[in-house]
Amino acid sequence: MVKPKVFVNSINKSIKNNKESYHYRGVKEDELIIDDSTIDVNSKINDIFDSDSFVYKSTVDITLKDGTKIHEDIIAVKDSYLITLSNKRISLSDILDIKKAN
Repeated sequence: MVKPKVFVNSINKSIKNNKESYHYRGVKEDELIIDDSTIDVNSKINDIFDSDSFVYKSTVDITLKDGTKIHEDIIAVKDSYLITLSNKRISLSDILDIKKAN
């Protein structure tokens, strides 16, 4: 059986798709590198919850003051505790460092 031919329109003009405007969400070269030791834990937690990738949970690596490291899914902050998906409460005063897991 012979298949029908498809009409293809020829393009006889120059195309300028967004050459003057674009959106870049990567790291700029002239941005300052922030030292992690100057940022407190509360601002790091706020940054995690305010990020565009946070929907209902965020996977984080938490370092506690006693040296243990926890890999958890956090869902909320209530009073002075982090609430995890596995229904654990982690005190904010026990957290030494927190960062988003890869």
